[in-house]
Amino acid sequence: MAIDYSKWDKIEISDDSDVEVHPNVDKRSFIKWKQQSIHEEREKRKVDIANLEFQLEMYKHLNKRVDKLMLSLKNDDLISAETVSKFLNANFDKTEKGSGENVDPDLPPYNEMVLDLFEQLERNAKNDNKDPKDGSVIREELMKHRAKIAAVSKEADEKLKKLYIEKSMHISSEDIHTGFDKGFINAKQEDAPIPDYAKNATATSEVALPKPKIQPIDYKDDFLKLAPETKEFGSIKAGNYAEAKNFLLEHPQIFSEQQKDALMMSAFEHEIAGETEVSYQVIHQSELLGYLLEIYAMKKLPEFNVAELKEVIEMFFERLFSPRSNPMAKKSFLESVQTKYEHVKNRSKVMQEESDNEGEGVETIQLKSLDDSAELQVNLPDFFSSDPNEQHKVQSFNKLPSKMQEAVKSQSLDAINSVFAELQMEEAEAILDIFQEGSIIGINAVLEDEDEFKELQENYQRDQDREDLAIQEIDEENNDERKNEDANTPISSADIVD
Repeated sequence: MAIDYSKWDKIEISDDSDVEVHPNVDKRSFIKWKQQSIHEEREKRKVDIANLEFQLEMYKHLNKRVDKLMLSLKNDDLISAETVSKFLNANFDKTEKGSGENVDPDLPPYNEMVLDLFEQLERNAKNDNKDPKDGSVIREELMKHRAKIAAVSKEADEKLKKLYIEKSMHISSEDIHTGFDKGFINAKQEDAPIPDYAKNATATSEVALPKPKIQPIDYKDDFLKLAPETKEFGSIKAGNYAEAKNFLLEHPQIFSEQQKDALMMSAFEHEIAGETEVSYQVIHQSELLGYLLEIYAMKKLPEFNVAELKEVIEMFFERLFSPRSNPMAKKSFLESVQTKYEHVKNRSKVMQEESDNEGEGVETIQLKSLDDSAELQVNLPDFFSSDPNEQHKVQSFNKLPSKMQEAVKSQSLDAINSVFAELQMEEAEAILDIFQEGSIIGINAVLEDEDEFKELQENYQRDQDREDLAIQEIDEENNDERKNEDANTPISSADIVD
């Protein structure tokens, strides 16, 4: 009888056949790196949401101060730092400042930030050959700045809404609540009203982040696919940093985790083919991409920004590979490259030996939770209970091999997976049938509220009723078949009873 795996919504049965990669690519390394990438993306989304929420909150406080200054002070007052400072401290809490997990504790209070803004506006006026002591000039610059902030806030709000939607599609451990506690957060960001004087001002690229004209290449449906530009970058000799830098400045579209990973995985193919120099070379270039992606991610920009990326490239090559760079920084980078090359070299050797000795890899089954929102748990039956259900579970448990019984008794998934790793696929699948029959593996998760719990109960009961009905129909069909066989069987003298 086939198993209905749909009940195990949060279980992923993993084997070597569930990931299709090139024969010369190490599946274990690829799966490990992709799992790490998933966790990194989840953490990055969390950080991006926190940063955007703080950014919008900060702009709201700054806009309140700027608007009140514009409406209350005359032009001559705006050019006096002392007057502006007294006005701000009289109308707003001078100690009020942004706070949060990822917020710099040395961030100045909002009043000081506004004063810094006035200094920046004076510098802008000088750069434009305008009189910084002319109050009308400062007011005009302030209006432009206010409009720019409004544009940036709108863009950040749209990005935040997309991240909220994306987060709602992926459950994580942070979404688990205790018991049936209820609560909700109003995630909607209230847009600060834009004064009339700022509505018609033109937002320039000095503050508002420019819309990206180039999107990073990301083949979501083929993790190992290399773009022609990335392949060309991998062909640059390791150590030719001038050519590498110029190529990256001209081809920012190759900056994606997918292209970095694909370039790294291509090293296995070269290593197995005996092209050790090329293997080291592509690992070296992939590591360059990895370092640059990490540095760029630290900027926490809401969108891919080519100008910011090019600044990162210039800074990175200057600090690591120029004559004025710190030798230890370059040494650390090359050690990282060598470590990854040694891994590829050793794994390629093992893969080649396995291919020569066995032809094909042995498939194994492993049980693991699909994400952090739920965990698998081992359910031992009550061996001393007289309840029919528990007795049925005990019977199922007794069908397991002795080694698996010991692993189940330990209630450790690692122990169970260790036994699975030693079994042939056919035997492992038979044990999965027994697990299903005896409800040995379950899901441990906390539901958000009572309605969700009732819904889960109803769905489970409906599935049970369907299974019972299906079993009943099979039994009836078997009985009908036996009756037909009895009716068609000739009666012999041995069947006649006096």
